[in-house]
Amino acid sequence: MATRTTGKRRATADGYMDLVRRFPLKPIRNEAAHAEAVAIISDLLGRDVDGGTSDYLDTLILLVNKYEDENHTPDGVDLSPQEALRAIMNANGMSQAEIGRIIGSEPAVSMFLSGERDLSKAHIKALVARFRVNASLFL
Repeated sequence: MATRTTGKRRATADGYMDLVRRFPLKPIRNEAAHAEAVAIISDLLGRDVDGGTSDYLDTLILLVNKYEDENHTPDGVDLSPQEALRAIMNANGMSQAEIGRIIGSEPAVSMFLSGERDLSKAHIKALVARFRVNASLFL
């Protein structure tokens, strides 16, 4: 029995496949590929995207983060825990409310960013799981 795909479903698949043809989702192994991936992420962030494009973007961000974790050491860069969280928020185009949903408390994010309190172990664990970063960023 043949099934019919809707125009929206086909458009989602086409957008995803167009991006895969532009930059395949595979491990990033050099600076040129990293720069190209970052340019694609910058181009897509903030846009109203379909589900396929969103899935592509999420996966590409994970690949870029993995490459950066393995290859980019912060020589002489000493971010405060608040600066680290702000950098993560900016890199992922996220608001305090969105981070609050990840850790389970928007007020805790606001208080942390203003320096009024530290993040709890549970908050840090949630951030580490979501962004795949080292917990020491928030300590």
